[in-house]
Amino acid sequence: MAKKVKKPASKPKKKSSSSKRKSNNLVNRLIVIIFVAILAFFLIFGIYRHIGNTRKVEKPTSELVEQKVEEKAKPEAKAEAKPETKPEAKPEAKPEAKKPEPTPREEKKAEQKKAETAAVQKSIKGTWQSTTGGAFLTMDGKEYRLDFMGIDGDQPIIGTYTVDGDLITFVNKKDPCKDVKGLYEVKFNKNEISFKCKSDECTKRKATLPTEWEWLNTEE
Repeated sequence: MAKKVKKPASKPKKKSSSSKRKSNNLVNRLIVIIFVAILAFFLIFGIYRHIGNTRKVEKPTSELVEQKVEEKAKPEAKAEAKPETKPEAKPEAKPEAKKPEPTPREEKKAEQKKAETAAVQKSIKGTWQSTTGGAFLTMDGKEYRLDFMGIDGDQPIIGTYTVDGDLITFVNKKDPCKDVKGLYEVKFNKNEISFKCKSDECTKRKATLPTEWEWLNTEE
């Protein structure tokens, strides 16, 4: 009999190395694809963001120039615009303070002074001759005139006068001493009057009036 030849025990089949390689390659490809996709996503996102920022920051030169011109023009326009002038408010007129009413004593003094003024004004009217000679004084109630005697006598002094009690203020109408005031006190003695200078810057009048004057006539 022929001997049976023993067959070698069949070993368990092992997966082929090619299938393993294929699976490993597939996984690697997936990983690479995912990595590349992620990298591409971030790259595209970064580029898009950069472009967006560039568009925001960068402007055309003309727009920048126009914007600067507008910004300069605005404050100038504000400076040119003048504020409306409001009419000045007029200060309210304050009511005048009422003068206190005079007392009976003051009223009596005022009446006495008024009577004295009227008496002096009436008594002084007329023409008077200087007792020292050389001048005549004529007074008519408002105006006075000083005439000087002699062929070579000076030009007359002409002016006005006012009476306040026993005080007389003389004012010349023309030179000498035009518009210069002279204040004198007058005194009566029978048919004579005399003047006492209180203040007078007119030299010629001051040298003539302070003396005694004799009455020549009166004018009613």
